Amino acid sequence: MLVAFLFILRKVEHLRQERLISSMTEVVTGEIRKGESLYLALIREGIPRDKIILLEKALKPVFDVKKSQIGDRYELERDLEGRFKNFKYYTTVSPIDFYLVEEDESGRLVAKRERLPVEKKIARVEGKIETSLYEAILKEGQSAQLAEKMADIFDWEIDFNTESWPGDRFRLVWEKYVDNGKTVFDGKILTAQYINRHKTHTAIYFEDPEGHRGYFTEEGKSLRKQFLRSPLSYRRISSYFSYRRFHPILKVYRPHPGIDYAAPIGTRVRSIGDGRVVYCGWKKGFGRFIKIKHKRGYYTTYGHLRRYAKGIRVGERVRQGQVIGRVGSSGLSTGPHLDFRMIKDGKHVNFLRLKLPAVKSVKKEYREEFNRIKETCLAQLENIPDMIQ
Repeated sequence: MLVAFLFILRKVEHLRQERLISSMTEVVTGEIRKGESLYLALIREGIPRDKIILLEKALKPVFDVKKSQIGDRYELERDLEGRFKNFKYYTTVSPIDFYLVEEDESGRLVAKRERLPVEKKIARVEGKIETSLYEAILKEGQSAQLAEKMADIFDWEIDFNTESWPGDRFRLVWEKYVDNGKTVFDGKILTAQYINRHKTHTAIYFEDPEGHRGYFTEEGKSLRKQFLRSPLSYRRISSYFSYRRFHPILKVYRPHPGIDYAAPIGTRVRSIGDGRVVYCGWKKGFGRFIKIKHKRGYYTTYGHLRRYAKGIRVGERVRQGQVIGRVGSSGLSTGPHLDFRMIKDGKHVNFLRLKLPAVKSVKKEYREEFNRIKETCLAQLENIPDMIQ
């Protein structure tokens, strides 16, 4: 009788241990690296090929794995014996959404889109420029992503490396997604201000009933212009527009009706506006050179390039912001930089002083609604000292 009882106890304990082991899991986490696909990333993690193929097949109805990007994150959960539990995939496009793969009742892998249980709050920050807008926003404890979002908003209005000075100030109100007090994602900027040498630049986000959305001035004029304020996203200027500059190689004074943007070799060069390529090739001292024709008699030129972007050739149409080449030091050049020039009706113009025309404004029938939103945004900038940190 005692032997039978002990046998039963051992059997129960064995079953308990089995359940305990089956309930214990390990999680494989990682992110997509440069040059990797999801398949290659999971191969690197030691996941069997047949399992990866099943995962990708399950994801296909809700997410195209060919669109995986550098920085996308994944989590694969399995038990201690290697049996699959679930798989989560987070994209850089929308950090609050993810794709979940689980087994259904028949054991087949099924994927669905899920959303993190985050709370949307309105946040505010302000600060002073000491070296750059980027460093000023980080100094206030905010993200690099937020700094990039603000720079993008004023991309047509301010060149933060030629028109930003120590003592300038900024203010921002934006949507922040929070989970248990921790910021998960910085969302849309609702309004922004940059006070630059006694001039205030204001951006207000507005979407009209027709679905047109963007950032506008207090007068309702779009911040989007015919041309971007700079051909480089991240750059510094080594020399400025001048009709008399000492050429460092030829050792003579000669006109230099453009701007030299010093930047590391390989930095992306973008077209500042829509247009058509009219020259793409070697041009004496300019080295590898591109010339683009724009509307209203404007041309822009880009010299000393290291190489041209794929598909850039004479006759090709380019879009505003499209990458057309990479910074180099070809031709007569003392170091890597971009020689950028603008021509209007056959004459060189000082791009830094050019007043760029706005593309559009808020329609008259929506001006009342815009003014209501504008007043709310300006009140948030002025009267809310610390909404969230």
